[in-house]
Amino acid sequence: MTCSILSIGDELLIGQVVNTNASWLGDQLTSLGITVAAIINIGDDRGLIAREIERLASTNDLLIISGGLGPTHDDLTREAICDLLGCQLRIDEEQLRRIEQRFAERGLPINERSIRQAAIPESCRTIANNYGSAPGLSFTLGACRAYALPGVPMELKGIFGDEIIAEIAPEADTIERQTLLMFGLTESALADQLQELNTLLGDGLTLAYLPAFGGIRLRAMRNGSKDNAEERFKKLVEGIATLSARWIVSTRHETMAAAVGALLHERGLTIAVAESCTGGTVGMLLTETPGSSAYFLGGVISYANSLKQGMLGVAESDLQQHGAVSQQVAIAMARGVRQRTGSDLAVAVTGIAGPDGGSPEKPVGTVWIAAVSSTRTIVERFQLGREREVVRARAAHLALWLVQRLVVESEEEIVG
Repeated sequence: MTCSILSIGDELLIGQVVNTNASWLGDQLTSLGITVAAIINIGDDRGLIAREIERLASTNDLLIISGGLGPTHDDLTREAICDLLGCQLRIDEEQLRRIEQRFAERGLPINERSIRQAAIPESCRTIANNYGSAPGLSFTLGACRAYALPGVPMELKGIFGDEIIAEIAPEADTIERQTLLMFGLTESALADQLQELNTLLGDGLTLAYLPAFGGIRLRAMRNGSKDNAEERFKKLVEGIATLSARWIVSTRHETMAAAVGALLHERGLTIAVAESCTGGTVGMLLTETPGSSAYFLGGVISYANSLKQGMLGVAESDLQQHGAVSQQVAIAMARGVRQRTGSDLAVAVTGIAGPDGGSPEKPVGTVWIAAVSSTRTIVERFQLGREREVVRARAAHLALWLVQRLVVESEEEIVG
Protein backbone atom coordinates (compact mmCIF):
# COMPACT_ATOMS: atom_id res chain seq x y z
CA MET A 1 0.00 0.00 0.00
CA THR A 2 1.56 3.28 -1.12
CA CYS A 3 0.75 6.78 0.04
CA SER A 4 1.82 10.29 -0.89
CA ILE A 5 1.58 13.34 1.37
CA LEU A 6 0.59 16.67 -0.18
CA SER A 7 1.17 19.77 1.97
CA ILE A 8 -0.42 23.02 0.85
CA GLY A 9 0.61 26.55 1.80
CA ASP A 10 2.81 29.37 0.56
CA GLU A 11 4.29 29.60 4.07
CA LEU A 12 5.91 26.18 3.59
CA LEU A 13 7.63 27.25 0.37
CA ILE A 14 9.09 30.52 1.65
CA GLY A 15 10.48 28.96 4.83
CA GLN A 16 8.14 30.79 7.18
CA VAL A 17 6.78 27.52 8.58
CA VAL A 18 8.59 24.19 8.92
CA ASN A 19 6.55 21.27 7.60
CA THR A 20 6.40 19.16 10.75
CA ASN A 21 3.07 17.65 9.64
CA ALA A 22 4.68 15.75 6.79
CA SER A 23 7.43 14.24 8.95
CA TRP A 24 4.89 13.21 11.59
CA LEU A 25 2.58 11.67 9.00
CA GLY A 26 5.50 9.86 7.38
CA ASP A 27 6.41 8.25 10.69
CA GLN A 28 2.80 7.30 11.43
CA LEU A 29 2.20 5.80 8.00
CA THR A 30 5.46 3.86 8.05
CA SER A 31 4.61 2.47 11.48
CA LEU A 32 1.34 1.18 10.05
CA GLY A 33 3.14 -0.62 7.22
CA ILE A 34 2.28 1.87 4.49
CA THR A 35 5.00 2.89 2.05
CA VAL A 36 5.38 6.67 1.74
CA ALA A 37 6.15 7.26 -1.94
CA ALA A 38 6.45 11.06 -1.93
CA ILE A 39 6.09 14.20 0.17
CA ILE A 40 5.14 17.26 -1.91
CA ASN A 41 4.85 20.93 -0.88
CA ILE A 42 2.87 23.30 -3.09
CA GLY A 43 1.54 26.84 -2.78
CA ASP A 44 -1.96 28.25 -2.42
CA ASP A 45 -2.97 27.93 -6.06
CA ARG A 46 -6.41 26.45 -6.78
CA GLY A 47 -5.53 25.02 -10.18
CA LEU A 48 -2.20 23.60 -9.00
CA ILE A 49 -3.84 21.96 -5.98
CA ALA A 50 -6.38 20.19 -8.20
CA ARG A 51 -3.74 19.05 -10.70
CA GLU A 52 -1.41 17.75 -8.00
CA ILE A 53 -4.18 15.83 -6.24
CA GLU A 54 -5.12 14.22 -9.55
CA ARG A 55 -1.51 13.35 -10.39
CA LEU A 56 -0.73 11.79 -7.01
CA ALA A 57 -4.03 9.91 -6.86
CA SER A 58 -3.23 8.24 -10.19
CA THR A 59 -0.13 6.51 -8.76
CA ASN A 60 -1.01 5.86 -5.11
CA ASP A 61 -3.43 3.80 -3.07
CA LEU A 62 -3.70 6.54 -0.48
CA LEU A 63 -3.28 10.32 -0.43
CA ILE A 64 -3.06 12.56 2.66
CA ILE A 65 -3.55 16.29 2.02
CA SER A 66 -2.86 18.93 4.67
CA GLY A 67 -3.65 22.63 4.68
CA GLY A 68 -5.94 25.01 2.85
CA LEU A 69 -9.14 24.28 4.82
CA GLY A 70 -9.16 27.45 6.94
CA PRO A 71 -11.39 30.54 6.84
CA THR A 72 -9.30 32.96 4.74
CA HIS A 73 -9.18 33.77 1.03
CA ASP A 74 -6.01 31.75 0.44
CA ASP A 75 -7.54 28.52 1.83
CA LEU A 76 -8.45 26.92 -1.49
CA THR A 77 -8.34 23.16 -0.95
CA ARG A 78 -12.15 22.76 -0.76
CA GLU A 79 -12.67 24.64 -4.04
CA ALA A 80 -9.88 22.69 -5.75
CA ILE A 81 -11.48 19.39 -4.70
CA CYS A 82 -14.82 20.61 -6.11
CA ASP A 83 -13.12 21.44 -9.41
CA LEU A 84 -11.58 17.99 -9.50
CA LEU A 85 -14.73 16.04 -8.55
CA GLY A 86 -17.18 18.20 -10.50
CA CYS A 87 -19.31 19.14 -7.50
CA GLN A 88 -20.38 22.18 -5.47
CA LEU A 89 -19.89 23.22 -1.86
CA ARG A 90 -22.68 22.58 0.62
CA ILE A 91 -23.11 23.65 4.25
CA ASP A 92 -22.73 20.70 6.60
CA GLU A 93 -25.26 21.53 9.32
CA GLU A 94 -23.64 19.27 11.91
CA GLN A 95 -20.25 20.90 11.31
CA LEU A 96 -21.86 24.35 11.48
CA ARG A 97 -23.30 23.51 14.90
CA ARG A 98 -19.84 22.37 16.02
CA ILE A 99 -18.31 25.66 14.90
CA GLU A 100 -21.04 27.72 16.59
CA GLN A 101 -20.64 25.77 19.81
CA ARG A 102 -16.86 26.13 19.71
CA PHE A 103 -17.08 29.91 19.33
CA ALA A 104 -19.74 30.18 22.02
CA GLU A 105 -17.62 28.22 24.50
CA ARG A 106 -14.79 30.70 23.94
CA GLY A 107 -17.08 33.72 24.14
CA LEU A 108 -16.24 34.79 20.59
CA PRO A 109 -18.62 36.14 17.94
CA ILE A 110 -18.98 33.95 14.85
CA ASN A 111 -18.58 35.54 11.40
CA GLU A 112 -19.00 34.55 7.76
CA ARG A 113 -15.36 33.49 7.43
CA SER A 114 -15.77 31.03 10.27
CA ILE A 115 -19.01 29.68 8.80
CA ARG A 116 -17.11 29.09 5.54
CA GLN A 117 -15.29 26.23 7.25
CA ALA A 118 -18.60 24.32 7.38
CA ALA A 119 -18.80 24.40 3.56
CA ILE A 120 -18.02 20.88 2.34
CA PRO A 121 -17.65 19.56 -1.25
CA GLU A 122 -20.81 17.58 -2.02
CA SER A 123 -18.81 14.51 -3.08
CA CYS A 124 -16.82 14.37 0.19
CA ARG A 125 -17.50 12.72 3.50
CA THR A 126 -17.01 14.96 6.54
CA ILE A 127 -14.58 13.81 9.23
CA ALA A 128 -15.25 15.32 12.64
CA ASN A 129 -12.63 17.68 14.05
CA ASN A 130 -12.71 17.72 17.85
CA TYR A 131 -9.68 20.02 18.03
CA GLY A 132 -10.62 22.97 15.82
CA SER A 133 -13.16 24.45 13.40
CA ALA A 134 -12.32 22.99 9.98
CA PRO A 135 -13.40 19.36 9.50
CA GLY A 136 -11.43 16.77 7.62
CA LEU A 137 -12.64 15.51 4.24
CA SER A 138 -12.64 12.05 2.69
CA PHE A 139 -13.16 11.20 -0.97
CA THR A 140 -12.04 8.74 -3.64
CA LEU A 141 -10.45 9.48 -6.95
CA GLY A 142 -10.16 6.44 -9.17
CA ALA A 143 -8.59 3.69 -7.06
CA CYS A 144 -7.09 6.15 -4.56
CA ARG A 145 -8.59 6.99 -1.19
CA ALA A 146 -7.85 10.60 -0.21
CA TYR A 147 -8.07 12.51 3.05
CA ALA A 148 -7.83 16.30 3.33
CA LEU A 149 -6.92 17.54 6.81
CA PRO A 150 -6.42 20.97 8.42
CA GLY A 151 -2.82 22.21 8.48
CA VAL A 152 -2.85 23.09 12.19
CA PRO A 153 -0.63 20.31 13.66
CA MET A 154 -2.80 19.62 16.72
CA GLU A 155 -5.90 19.28 14.54
CA LEU A 156 -4.21 17.15 11.89
CA LYS A 157 -2.76 14.76 14.47
CA GLY A 158 -6.04 14.54 16.36
CA ILE A 159 -8.16 13.71 13.30
CA PHE A 160 -5.60 11.26 11.94
CA GLY A 161 -5.29 9.47 15.27
CA ASP A 162 -9.00 9.46 16.14
CA GLU A 163 -10.49 8.59 12.76
CA ILE A 164 -8.13 7.74 9.93
CA ILE A 165 -5.79 5.16 11.46
CA ALA A 166 -8.68 2.82 12.18
CA GLU A 167 -9.82 3.09 8.54
CA ILE A 168 -6.50 2.43 6.82
CA ALA A 169 -4.65 0.12 9.23
CA PRO A 170 -6.50 -3.10 8.23
CA GLU A 171 -5.34 -2.69 4.62
CA ALA A 172 -1.68 -2.04 5.44
CA ASP A 173 1.16 -4.52 5.02
CA THR A 174 2.79 -6.40 7.88
CA ILE A 175 5.58 -4.27 9.30
CA GLU A 176 8.22 -4.70 11.97
CA ARG A 177 10.65 -2.01 12.98
CA GLN A 178 13.57 -1.77 15.42
CA THR A 179 15.24 1.57 16.05
CA LEU A 180 18.55 1.69 17.92
CA LEU A 181 20.41 4.78 19.06
CA MET A 182 24.20 4.61 18.63
CA PHE A 183 26.76 7.05 19.97
CA GLY A 184 30.52 7.37 19.99
CA LEU A 185 31.43 6.54 16.38
CA THR A 186 30.90 8.01 12.93
CA GLU A 187 28.28 6.91 10.43
CA SER A 188 30.93 5.47 8.10
CA ALA A 189 32.61 3.56 10.94
CA LEU A 190 29.26 2.09 11.98
CA ALA A 191 28.54 1.07 8.37
CA ASP A 192 31.91 -0.72 8.24
CA GLN A 193 31.12 -2.42 11.54
CA LEU A 194 27.84 -3.78 10.17
CA GLN A 195 28.94 -4.47 6.60
CA GLU A 196 28.53 -8.25 6.81
CA LEU A 197 24.81 -7.82 7.55
CA ASN A 198 24.15 -6.26 4.12
CA THR A 199 23.56 -9.72 2.64
CA LEU A 200 20.34 -9.91 4.69
CA LEU A 201 18.89 -6.73 3.16
CA GLY A 202 16.49 -6.38 0.25
CA ASP A 203 13.18 -8.09 -0.50
CA GLY A 204 11.34 -6.25 2.25
CA LEU A 205 14.25 -5.57 4.62
CA THR A 206 15.97 -2.19 4.94
CA LEU A 207 18.60 -0.66 7.23
CA ALA A 208 18.80 3.14 7.44
CA TYR A 209 21.49 5.31 9.08
CA LEU A 210 20.15 8.61 10.45
CA PRO A 211 22.99 10.70 11.96
CA ALA A 212 22.43 13.77 14.17
CA PHE A 213 24.12 15.53 17.10
CA GLY A 214 22.33 13.15 19.45
CA GLY A 215 23.88 10.06 17.87
CA ILE A 216 23.13 7.78 14.94
CA ARG A 217 19.60 6.44 14.79
CA LEU A 218 19.78 3.03 13.14
CA ARG A 219 16.44 1.84 11.78
CA ALA A 220 15.98 -1.79 10.79
CA MET A 221 12.63 -2.42 9.12
CA ARG A 222 10.69 -5.33 7.67
CA ASN A 223 7.81 -4.59 5.31
CA GLY A 224 5.93 -7.75 4.31
CA SER A 225 6.71 -11.41 4.85
CA LYS A 226 8.10 -12.63 1.54
CA ASP A 227 11.42 -14.47 1.06
CA ASN A 228 11.91 -15.40 4.73
CA ALA A 229 11.72 -11.72 5.72
CA GLU A 230 10.80 -12.49 9.32
CA GLU A 231 13.77 -14.80 9.82
CA ARG A 232 16.15 -12.40 8.10
CA PHE A 233 14.87 -9.50 10.21
CA LYS A 234 15.55 -11.44 13.40
CA LYS A 235 19.11 -12.20 12.23
CA LEU A 236 19.61 -8.55 11.27
CA VAL A 237 18.60 -7.21 14.70
CA GLU A 238 20.65 -9.85 16.52
CA GLY A 239 23.65 -9.10 14.30
CA ILE A 240 23.46 -5.39 15.04
CA ALA A 241 23.29 -6.07 18.78
CA THR A 242 26.35 -8.36 18.58
CA LEU A 243 28.55 -6.28 16.29
CA SER A 244 27.89 -2.86 17.83
CA ALA A 245 27.00 -3.62 21.45
CA ARG A 246 29.47 -1.12 22.91
CA TRP A 247 27.94 1.76 20.95
CA ILE A 248 24.26 1.11 21.68
CA VAL A 249 22.67 3.74 23.93
CA SER A 250 19.06 2.67 23.44
CA THR A 251 16.99 0.04 21.66
CA ARG A 252 13.86 2.17 22.01
CA HIS A 253 12.75 4.93 19.68
CA GLU A 254 13.93 7.77 21.94
CA THR A 255 16.45 10.59 22.25
CA MET A 256 19.79 10.41 24.01
CA ALA A 257 18.41 12.47 26.89
CA ALA A 258 15.36 10.22 27.25
CA ALA A 259 17.56 7.11 27.18
CA VAL A 260 19.89 8.49 29.85
CA GLY A 261 16.90 9.65 31.90
CA ALA A 262 15.33 6.18 31.72
CA LEU A 263 18.63 4.63 32.83
CA LEU A 264 18.85 6.98 35.83
CA HIS A 265 15.21 6.40 36.73
CA GLU A 266 15.57 2.61 36.53
CA ARG A 267 18.63 2.72 38.80
CA GLY A 268 17.09 5.21 41.24
CA LEU A 269 19.89 7.74 40.63
CA THR A 270 19.76 11.53 40.64
CA ILE A 271 21.88 13.95 38.62
CA ALA A 272 22.89 17.61 38.62
CA VAL A 273 24.71 19.61 35.94
CA ALA A 274 27.32 22.37 35.87
CA GLU A 275 27.56 24.13 32.52
CA SER A 276 29.70 26.84 31.05
CA CYS A 277 29.90 26.92 27.24
CA THR A 278 26.65 24.97 26.78
CA GLY A 279 24.68 27.60 28.68
CA GLY A 280 22.09 25.24 30.15
CA THR A 281 21.63 22.96 27.11
CA VAL A 282 22.34 19.75 29.04
CA GLY A 283 19.72 20.63 31.64
CA MET A 284 17.27 21.60 28.89
CA LEU A 285 17.72 18.25 27.11
CA LEU A 286 17.22 16.30 30.32
CA THR A 287 14.06 18.18 31.27
CA GLU A 288 12.42 17.78 27.84
CA THR A 289 11.41 14.28 28.97
CA PRO A 290 8.20 14.13 31.03
CA GLY A 291 8.89 12.85 34.53
CA SER A 292 12.48 14.06 34.57
CA SER A 293 11.95 15.55 38.04
CA ALA A 294 12.36 12.00 39.35
CA TYR A 295 16.09 12.11 38.58
CA PHE A 296 17.12 15.65 37.59
CA LEU A 297 17.76 17.91 40.59
CA GLY A 298 18.99 21.04 38.81
CA GLY A 299 22.24 22.73 37.94
CA VAL A 300 24.45 25.78 37.76
CA ILE A 301 25.26 27.79 34.62
CA SER A 302 28.64 29.12 35.67
CA TYR A 303 29.70 31.16 32.67
CA ALA A 304 31.93 33.50 34.64
CA ASN A 305 34.98 32.31 36.58
CA SER A 306 33.66 34.11 39.65
CA LEU A 307 30.63 31.81 39.66
CA LYS A 308 32.80 28.75 39.10
CA GLN A 309 34.63 29.73 42.27
CA GLY A 310 31.76 31.05 44.36
CA MET A 311 29.01 28.57 43.50
CA LEU A 312 30.95 25.44 42.58
CA GLY A 313 34.07 25.74 44.72
CA VAL A 314 36.57 25.69 41.83
CA ALA A 315 39.97 26.67 43.21
CA GLU A 316 41.38 29.99 42.02
CA SER A 317 44.76 28.28 41.64
CA ASP A 318 43.27 25.79 39.11
CA LEU A 319 41.76 28.62 37.12
CA GLN A 320 45.00 30.58 37.05
CA GLN A 321 47.30 27.61 36.40
CA HIS A 322 45.18 25.55 33.99
CA GLY A 323 42.50 27.93 32.74
CA ALA A 324 38.72 27.62 32.82
CA VAL A 325 38.81 25.15 29.92
CA SER A 326 40.79 22.33 31.47
CA GLN A 327 40.54 18.86 32.93
CA GLN A 328 41.04 20.14 36.47
CA VAL A 329 38.27 22.74 36.26
CA ALA A 330 35.80 20.34 34.58
CA ILE A 331 36.27 17.83 37.41
CA ALA A 332 36.03 20.51 40.08
CA MET A 333 32.81 21.87 38.54
CA ALA A 334 31.22 18.40 38.48
CA ARG A 335 32.27 17.59 42.03
CA GLY A 336 31.16 21.01 43.22
CA VAL A 337 27.63 20.78 41.83
CA ARG A 338 27.27 17.22 43.08
CA GLN A 339 28.29 18.26 46.59
CA ARG A 340 26.03 21.31 46.67
CA THR A 341 22.93 19.56 45.32
CA GLY A 342 23.39 16.20 47.01
CA SER A 343 22.95 14.36 43.71
CA ASP A 344 24.25 10.83 43.10
CA LEU A 345 25.90 11.86 39.81
CA ALA A 346 26.97 15.09 38.18
CA VAL A 347 28.28 16.19 34.82
CA ALA A 348 30.14 19.38 33.93
CA VAL A 349 30.98 21.04 30.60
CA THR A 350 33.53 23.79 30.01
CA GLY A 351 34.84 24.84 26.62
CA ILE A 352 35.42 27.42 23.91
CA ALA A 353 32.37 27.56 21.65
CA GLY A 354 33.73 30.41 19.54
CA PRO A 355 33.91 32.14 17.24
CA ASP A 356 36.55 33.92 19.38
CA GLY A 357 38.58 32.97 22.41
CA GLY A 358 40.74 30.18 21.03
CA SER A 359 44.52 29.78 21.21
CA PRO A 360 47.08 27.41 19.64
CA GLU A 361 46.92 25.22 22.76
CA LYS A 362 43.14 25.45 23.08
CA PRO A 363 41.57 26.23 19.70
CA VAL A 364 37.91 27.06 19.23
CA GLY A 365 35.91 23.88 19.73
CA THR A 366 37.98 22.61 22.66
CA VAL A 367 35.68 21.18 25.31
CA TRP A 368 36.36 19.33 28.56
CA ILE A 369 33.57 17.22 30.05
CA ALA A 370 33.61 15.44 33.41
CA ALA A 371 31.06 13.01 34.83
CA VAL A 372 31.42 12.00 38.47
CA SER A 373 29.87 9.78 41.12
CA SER A 374 30.96 9.13 44.69
CA THR A 375 33.51 6.54 43.53
CA ARG A 376 34.27 7.18 39.88
CA THR A 377 35.27 10.01 37.53
CA ILE A 378 35.26 10.08 33.72
CA VAL A 379 36.82 13.12 32.10
CA GLU A 380 37.64 13.67 28.44
CA ARG A 381 38.74 16.40 26.07
CA PHE A 382 36.96 16.85 22.73
CA GLN A 383 37.54 18.94 19.61
CA LEU A 384 34.11 19.76 18.23
CA GLY A 385 34.63 22.08 15.27
CA ARG A 386 34.46 25.86 14.88
CA GLU A 387 30.72 26.59 14.52
CA ARG A 388 29.34 27.86 17.83
CA GLU A 389 25.96 26.11 17.77
CA VAL A 390 27.54 22.87 16.54
CA VAL A 391 30.06 22.91 19.40
CA ARG A 392 27.33 23.54 21.97
CA ALA A 393 25.00 20.85 20.62
CA ARG A 394 27.74 18.23 20.33
CA ALA A 395 29.08 19.02 23.78
CA ALA A 396 25.67 18.68 25.40
CA HIS A 397 25.06 15.26 23.87
CA LEU A 398 28.59 14.10 24.70
CA ALA A 399 27.93 15.09 28.31
CA LEU A 400 24.87 12.83 28.36
CA TRP A 401 26.91 10.04 26.79
CA LEU A 402 29.53 10.31 29.54
CA VAL A 403 26.76 10.02 32.13
CA GLN A 404 25.51 6.86 30.44
CA ARG A 405 29.04 5.45 30.41
CA LEU A 406 29.53 6.37 34.05
CA VAL A 407 26.50 4.34 35.09
CA VAL A 408 27.10 1.35 32.80
CA GLU A 409 30.85 1.05 33.42
CA SER A 410 30.38 1.36 37.18
CA GLU A 411 27.92 -1.53 37.06
CA GLU A 412 30.28 -3.58 34.92
CA GLU A 413 33.05 -3.09 37.48
CA ILE A 414 30.74 -4.30 40.25
CA VAL A 415 29.73 -7.38 38.27
CA GLY A 416 33.33 -8.05 37.28
